[in-house]
Amino acid sequence: MLNIIFCSNCGNQLKYNETNCKCGFSMTQLEKKEISNKLTNINNNILVDDNLKKLTELSNQELFDNYMLSDTYFFNSSAKEDYDIKVNFLQSDLIPKVNNWRESIQNAQKIVAKDKVEVYGRIVFITDFILKEFFGPFTIKENGLQIFEEYKDFGKYKLSETMTEANLSFSDIKTVNFGSIGNDIMNSVGYTLSEGSFKELSKKSEWSKSDIKTVKTEVGLAVAGQLIAGVSNMISQNSQAIKAVREADKELNKKLEQISNVINSLSIEENEIEKQKRLYDKSDIILDTCYNKVLKPIFNELNSDPVYLDYKAIRKPFDNQQELIKIDNELLNTKIKVSFWSCLLKNKNQNYLSSWQKRIKQLGKLERYKEIISFLNIKVHKSLEDFKNFEIQKTLEFQEYEKVNRRTLKTIPAISKNSNDVIKFAGVLRQVKTIITN
Repeated sequence: MLNIIFCSNCGNQLKYNETNCKCGFSMTQLEKKEISNKLTNINNNILVDDNLKKLTELSNQELFDNYMLSDTYFFNSSAKEDYDIKVNFLQSDLIPKVNNWRESIQNAQKIVAKDKVEVYGRIVFITDFILKEFFGPFTIKENGLQIFEEYKDFGKYKLSETMTEANLSFSDIKTVNFGSIGNDIMNSVGYTLSEGSFKELSKKSEWSKSDIKTVKTEVGLAVAGQLIAGVSNMISQNSQAIKAVREADKELNKKLEQISNVINSLSIEENEIEKQKRLYDKSDIILDTCYNKVLKPIFNELNSDPVYLDYKAIRKPFDNQQELIKIDNELLNTKIKVSFWSCLLKNKNQNYLSSWQKRIKQLGKLERYKEIISFLNIKVHKSLEDFKNFEIQKTLEFQEYEKVNRRTLKTIPAISKNSNDVIKFAGVLRQVKTIITN
């Protein structure tokens, strides 16, 4: 049983034998035991079969112990026979083991990527509900809620970055349990590195730790694959017709030194991925436990309040208008190829509509856009001026609606009695962010 667990109220570290947390919350023995068991399962979980590493390293060592050519040969045929035995060992034993181990690490990276997506998805869902539903989208400065805005932006960026680095699509993560996270939140997450991470990162003057890790993963695995393929090609070429056995063996040994470096790199990569698996699993348990303990009852109370439900039903047109505005702003930032002559021969409104159609198809949001304008009973903006006027007018109308209704919403028990507990949840998010970024 672990000695260090965490408080189910605030997420801070807690010794198992401590009665009360610094936040003042007292946990039952049953709660402590459940958390301790979950953390123990995390520590005991093995993502990559350790035998793959051991067998590969043993095979590599066996190559140097038993398959090196002798210093003296009386017959060239004897040298060629030993060389062929060495080549056969490489082809049938070492290289397949390296490849199996490498593929297992790549599969583990996909698993951890999905774990990351789940953690970041929870952060986005929690912060979005706090800001949009509990306190209201226009009261961030009023209530000092900028920290939740920061965590929301962090979650959205890291979610997009993770999906891009791991080359995940939404279909890849359909099995991820996001709880009550809605499609509107997922749709708000765009790829931040949409044209391929290495291509984009190469343009930067400085790289973050995450940037370096991205390149390390992409280039490292590519180099490993090329080295192994290169040795395989060399074996194939030299074993067909060998004239100078010593010379061929010398060249082969140079390649084998590089494979030893690849094996060392894979060992480091395996340790790192196992460490990440534990960190993100722990973060997920902290978020899940504290959310169910603190926020879920509050959110459920709010979602069952008739005053709030009436407010949310009437707010639907405003939500759709804001989603439309968001999509149109995304389109303005979407790069497309344009024809010089087309721009020259068309007026600015025609160019706006032509570019708009290309952008929305490229973004893949045409069907959703059609749904929204059908619901709102409006048409596509004919010009940039039309869109900007729509954005200003509808945002002001939404702000006025919120201003009037928030006065009433602040008085309902679900909000008035729970505001402090919701604000304190920033401490849980801080704990999680610290775990996964340090």
